[in-house]
Amino acid sequence: MVGVHPRRPARRGTPGAAPPGRHRPEPGVVSGAGPVFVSDAEVRELLPVSTAIAAMREVMRAFSTGEVTQPVRTVLRPPARGGAHPGLFGSMPAHVPFDGEWWFGIKSVVVREDNPARGLPTHVGTVTVFAPDTGLPVAVLPADTVTELRTAAVSAVAVDALALPGPTTLAIAGAGAQARAHVAAVAAVRPVRRVRLWSRRRESAAKLAEWVRAEHGLDVEVFGTPAEAASGAGVICTTTAAREPILDDADVAPGATVCAVGACQPGARELSSRLVAGTTVVLDSAEAAEREASELLVPRREGLIGPDHPRGELGAVLAGAVPGRGDERERIVYLSLGLAAQDVATAVLVAKRHTEWTGPRP
Repeated sequence: MVGVHPRRPARRGTPGAAPPGRHRPEPGVVSGAGPVFVSDAEVRELLPVSTAIAAMREVMRAFSTGEVTQPVRTVLRPPARGGAHPGLFGSMPAHVPFDGEWWFGIKSVVVREDNPARGLPTHVGTVTVFAPDTGLPVAVLPADTVTELRTAAVSAVAVDALALPGPTTLAIAGAGAQARAHVAAVAAVRPVRRVRLWSRRRESAAKLAEWVRAEHGLDVEVFGTPAEAASGAGVICTTTAAREPILDDADVAPGATVCAVGACQPGARELSSRLVAGTTVVLDSAEAAEREASELLVPRREGLIGPDHPRGELGAVLAGAVPGRGDERERIVYLSLGLAAQDVATAVLVAKRHTEWTGPRP
């Protein structure tokens, strides 16, 4: 069962007694007042990295052991009109266990690749969760924040389960929100000795390097190519919007673990076919990978791998049903497409902590 009970943050106010004759709802259950809208800042305050990692470890295990109900996401791809592409709309529902209850939730998100030019994230939308007893909407959270934090947290779960133990060098491809979140998440499960960065825009990588030094006190270096950044790294996180591979087989050292999170929709690839064929592959969802993971489908079409190439799902590794790392030279790739269950479990956790923080609504 998913359920994480860290030390709660300080209350912002002490709720008073319920008026006579009015029932005070239990934490996490909303009344007729409607759902709580949780801000980006509140999500970040209520979901520290260690809490997110613990929650994602549980939900990945639950997903692979059959406790989660969710379809592969539905994506609406309308045609371009008037010379402008409207982007994509994704609908991702799930029914997840949390503290002995099963919660419905859904992430609704629009993906606009041109948003960064407007100073906005590429993924915008909401995650909504519904009370397990009544079905009433409990909370609405910003999808971009939830996606950022839960994706990095799951990568940290993968690193903890699959990477070599002990201090490591971390390589990051990309310099956006996911890159920042991955530095913090990986550093929570492994002692990071140094960070090696690459981004298509060197100025973005330089800004990220400044942030890493200021926030984490780590030694950081910016490189001119993804291969240079990845050279000798024990953990590599690719967080780009690449449509063509940025890493090849020779770029990943023996014993390294790669968390590939950027290629989360069909047609996107960060890893070459030779790299995928030459490594042990672990998935978040085998069903979704069969439909959406170009990282797997392209090398299969090329005849480099068969359908049995992936070792299994990360949740199955956590549950002990699938072996993890075999030896210190094995190279492992974790392919992350993202699961609705991750979003919903995160939103339920934040909604419950928000109620504990502010008090239930009358």
